[in-house]
Amino acid sequence: MISSSDRHLNNVVFGVLKYIHCTINRSVDTRGLYLFNQKKYNGKRSGRDVIRIKNQFILLYTSIYFALGALTSLLVLHLESVGFSGTQTGIVMAAGSLVLIFSQPFWGIVCDKTRKTLIVLRLTLFTAGIIALFISGIQHFYTFLTLYCLMHFFQGANAPISDTLAINASNKLGTNFGALRQYGAIGFAIAVFIVSNVSEYVGLRVIFFFYFSAYMIPAIFFRPIITVDESVKANILSGLKDLIKIPEYRLILLGTFFIFGPVVANNNYFSLLFRYSGGSLAGIGLAFLLFAGSEAPFMKLSDQIIKKLGIENTLIIAASISMIRWFWYGSGPTPVLMLTLFILQGLSVGIYIVTAAQYVAEISVPELKITAMTIYSSAGIGLGGIACQMMGGVILDYFDVLTIYLFFGVSTILGIACLLRIKSRKIKQVKYLSQ
Repeated sequence: MISSSDRHLNNVVFGVLKYIHCTINRSVDTRGLYLFNQKKYNGKRSGRDVIRIKNQFILLYTSIYFALGALTSLLVLHLESVGFSGTQTGIVMAAGSLVLIFSQPFWGIVCDKTRKTLIVLRLTLFTAGIIALFISGIQHFYTFLTLYCLMHFFQGANAPISDTLAINASNKLGTNFGALRQYGAIGFAIAVFIVSNVSEYVGLRVIFFFYFSAYMIPAIFFRPIITVDESVKANILSGLKDLIKIPEYRLILLGTFFIFGPVVANNNYFSLLFRYSGGSLAGIGLAFLLFAGSEAPFMKLSDQIIKKLGIENTLIIAASISMIRWFWYGSGPTPVLMLTLFILQGLSVGIYIVTAAQYVAEISVPELKITAMTIYSSAGIGLGGIACQMMGGVILDYFDVLTIYLFFGVSTILGIACLLRIKSRKIKQVKYLSQ
């Protein structure tokens, strides 16, 4: 049952959502053209086409991240309810991320080689959703692990492909990528709030059915006008060699490994932290609604922040806020304090997601943007997620959930060191060019 404090906090949600809604729509003109710059866009598309493109990406991002929010935020509690140990739970989480390391580059290469990006996207969405239905009733560890890995093999293509399509559309239309990407945060936030409340009454297995339903929507209805340039054929082998030779690309991969690994693992372990601190299941949903919802305004503002501070400085500041947040969580704050300072997630994760994606797109080989993005997602986010999820499970068996978050803080410090190296290289290059 929902406590009186949870009912009181639920009233805060509507004010927060109103704030997010107003922030998102400040840049919408009377025709609803979000951040549309006619001077930057010289194509022949009408205003109606631009609105349609925007709406298609809203549908795509909201649906994909609704599915991820419904599954990842409560999966640890589901595994705990069916009798999995802390180590087994960590293995499941890490195995999913391990599969992403191989599946994301695989699908990226398939897209860059075949130029059938939309077909790949629909195929992977549909297949991952179907597998989720089979997983929902499984309690045997090895069977669950096998199907969970198979689901992640197909799921791995969706986020990086979506980001590449959105960046491509933003560049052609003269819009801000963050203006499209923010709807992923909104979808994630809404999903956790809805699913956590529903699961209190019908059980945690419902997370798989929400995942399936959310994936089916873009698999059937996503119809963007702008796609990747299918006339460009890439030399995959030579392109990959060129990518690896870029020092900044290697450093952003390593930095994201240490910085975003804790972010991925937090989606799984936060429910344990919140319950450990005295919060309820419904309170977990409210927390994720506030946390993920706070990302949307900062995703939208990221472009302005980058212009003022520079892309490298923006990454460093976002990562530093993330580090402070993890150490604070490791000190054992109350649920009310965690909810009160929900904006920390927007300042750190919201800004970092958009800024890092734009940075990867800028420094990558033009003909292999999807491959560059998927390798970044798998080697950086995926491998980092494995380390933190697996270590989190081991730490949970020997210590407590607070120690997990102290580990997250230390990991983020290492990532900041990589970003500082990128910054120092930029300074040296500027000095060299000015001579």
